[in-house]
Amino acid sequence: MKRKKARSISNRLNRWYTVLMGVLCAGLILSVVAVARTTENAAAQQNLIRTVERNIDEIEVENGLLDIESDFAYRNDGVYAVVYSSEGSILGGEYPEGMQDGIPLEEKRFDKFDGYYVYDTKVEFTKYDYKINGESGEIISSEVEGADYYTPFEGDLDFYGDDCEISCGDAFDIAVKKSGLDPAGINIINVKSYEYNDDPIYEVEFYSTQKAYDDIWVRGIVQANDADSVWSILAQLAAILLPLLLIVCSVVGRIITKKALAPVGLLRDAVEEIHSGKDLTKRVTVADAHADPLLSSLADKFNEMFSRLQLSFESERQFSGDVSHELRTPTAVILAECEYQLSREELDEEDKEGFEGIQKQAESMKKLISQLLEMTKMEQSEGQLSFEREDFGLLVNAVCDDLKAVDTKNITLTADVDEGIFMDMDVLLLTRLVTNLVSNSFTYTNEGGSIRVSLKADGEKIRLSVADNGVGIAKEHLQKIWNRFYRVDKARSREEGCSGLGLAMVRQIALLHGGEVSLESEVGKGSTFSVVFDKK
Repeated sequence: MKRKKARSISNRLNRWYTVLMGVLCAGLILSVVAVARTTENAAAQQNLIRTVERNIDEIEVENGLLDIESDFAYRNDGVYAVVYSSEGSILGGEYPEGMQDGIPLEEKRFDKFDGYYVYDTKVEFTKYDYKINGESGEIISSEVEGADYYTPFEGDLDFYGDDCEISCGDAFDIAVKKSGLDPAGINIINVKSYEYNDDPIYEVEFYSTQKAYDDIWVRGIVQANDADSVWSILAQLAAILLPLLLIVCSVVGRIITKKALAPVGLLRDAVEEIHSGKDLTKRVTVADAHADPLLSSLADKFNEMFSRLQLSFESERQFSGDVSHELRTPTAVILAECEYQLSREELDEEDKEGFEGIQKQAESMKKLISQLLEMTKMEQSEGQLSFEREDFGLLVNAVCDDLKAVDTKNITLTADVDEGIFMDMDVLLLTRLVTNLVSNSFTYTNEGGSIRVSLKADGEKIRLSVADNGVGIAKEHLQKIWNRFYRVDKARSREEGCSGLGLAMVRQIALLHGGEVSLESEVGKGSTFSVVFDKK
């Protein structure tokens, strides 16, 4: 039986060794292929994107009509270009032979379909360019192009160009009036003057989010190269070489593990005897294996380990007994006595109120200890949070629904939450943050009042706000309210069971998520608590 167990250990080590070598070899092959495919994909992507972006510069709206200039390359260096309207109909270009249309348009998408790489981009006509006669104010030409970014104009609109009868600002006003756009939404890019055919000319460029023409799409298509054939060859080689390699590793591993475990088998028999007897006072002897110094050293280490284990078990046993005797007994007596006193029918009302007061304070202390432990855990685990990308709006709505269900003050709670606000978050901690803010508003809002919870996305920021029409907070308390144990109205806070840790916990959770907290409040009119996060 003992030899059978030794073989089992050897077999397990041999199997682990063989699997490890197989995984390493397979990983090496896959890594080489992945690097090759990644390099190939990156080169194809860069070439395709460059071609498409160059083509975008050849598309504009001139005098109100879409103009795809003659320099637009519908086919160049193996790259096909197809122009779509905003409704998805083809305005120009064609697909490579053998490739099917019908792939949905998706902004900045780079993907592979039917052996071809596809890149989509959308052109939004937001950059306006007007040329205006500096003498007569007549508009000579107008163009609108796509613009991903712009640099705001910081010059002076009061200057006059050479031989111009109107000022730079007049030319700008003429251009804006002609465009029919709202001046409030316009940002000037550039205004300059020059002569053309002896006529003074103003060129006015500005940016507006109002579009002069419906968006169009440009799709680039290029055939994938032979990286897939390389992958196929490597896969075939791996299918042949890996089994042979695993067989060799298995044979070599069996020989190595058998020789390595031979002396350990003797020691194992001695240790098994101690283990089977469950007597930590016994020690390993290796009189029959004196020729092996490694085994003797290992036996000594086992004996040292058994001595430490024996001491540890005895200390633990003594400690457990002492703690049980010193803490469990008096605690049980106190609880039993309290239960007995409260169950007595002859207990007068004054004594009963005293015991109930003790019980209430004990519950408050229990809650306080729990919150302190949670605060300490958060402060010590900043790098160990469980971040997941989740829908923040769903979390906020769920918390609001739960708190509505337990409301006893007929408070109107409304939630104005945008859809699809995703953020990297620790779900449990952010649930606690939202719960603490809304619960705080319930606590300090009078019966029949109202609370409004808002979650909005603004660019790269996410703003959560909880506003109520409750009692409000004086200015001198606004900065202190986030401190631990700080309570504006200590009497009311104690009556409501508040520990003064809720808002401190809100700030700590916000900091762990890279957020900032703020408070606006006025006595008698209510408070608005806000937390601003970065989307990333």
